[in-house]
Amino acid sequence: MVFITDTYKTKDEETIFYYKWEVKKMPLKGIVQISHGVGEHAGRYHSIAKLLQEKGYEVYANDHRVHGKSAENKNDLGFYDGDNYFDDAINDMRQLTEIIKNEHPNKKIILFGHSMGSLLSRDYVTKYGDDLEALILSGTASFMKGLGTFGLYSAKVISKFKGRERSNQLLKSVFFSEFNKKFKPNRTKVDWISRDENEVDLFEADPYRIEDFSLSVFLDILKGSKKINEKSTFKKTPKALPIFIFSGDKDPVGEMGEGVKRVAENYKKAGIKDLTLKLYEGGRHEMLNEVNKEEVQQDVINWLEKRTKV
Repeated sequence: MVFITDTYKTKDEETIFYYKWEVKKMPLKGIVQISHGVGEHAGRYHSIAKLLQEKGYEVYANDHRVHGKSAENKNDLGFYDGDNYFDDAINDMRQLTEIIKNEHPNKKIILFGHSMGSLLSRDYVTKYGDDLEALILSGTASFMKGLGTFGLYSAKVISKFKGRERSNQLLKSVFFSEFNKKFKPNRTKVDWISRDENEVDLFEADPYRIEDFSLSVFLDILKGSKKINEKSTFKKTPKALPIFIFSGDKDPVGEMGEGVKRVAENYKKAGIKDLTLKLYEGGRHEMLNEVNKEEVQQDVINWLEKRTKV
């Protein structure tokens, strides 16, 4: 077995499940903490985590609350009744960081975030960036002026009348169906994540895949997305923190590359000294599960090895 699992209790008594890919019998190059996307779970990052482990990087990844094995049972997947999902998820990430720091007191952390996890990570670095050695963002997004504004307004109105607890078909349709429309004729509901049909089928069959979310999750992620894409948030990012942003140029979350470019440009304007942007031609939302995933994984390793010291 190449990984172990454990749990920790949050300050509000939630149980968070996490994975750890340990490094043994070789010098430790660094620690990578992974923050996964909405509707998925940390176990989907086994391939990149195992590769990082083999290269000398120890990897930790938690299932965000109401995701994966952090949900008490599968009926709880996607169901959130707290006050602010975005803030709670960041606080949970921070507790995992504290576990890492206790186990590796002399090592800084490389934070890797995908999709929603990239949004959480971008906020995280404005608060705890001094604990980090580097930031890697996969499938990140700017705030979509059309879809994002409509979604935020709709979520606020609907939550006032129907509450925050359960899902709303309109918002599910607006976002995920809208993403998938870019790739008609559709074979599945999630063609937008990858051109690799095997990876798409694996995700569709994943027992921890979430389709039904509390309205509050949508609302809080949209509010968080708007906040992190403001100039003031970019300016709070440590200027010396190396950042690697990668995405597919056919990722609808990143507005077919244009939103990702805006994020990179805003980081440059904020004074980030070491910024790398790579858009993969034809790639969709999950570049780590794309037809050229080996190339993408190697690019991540190469970028990291230039910025970490044993």
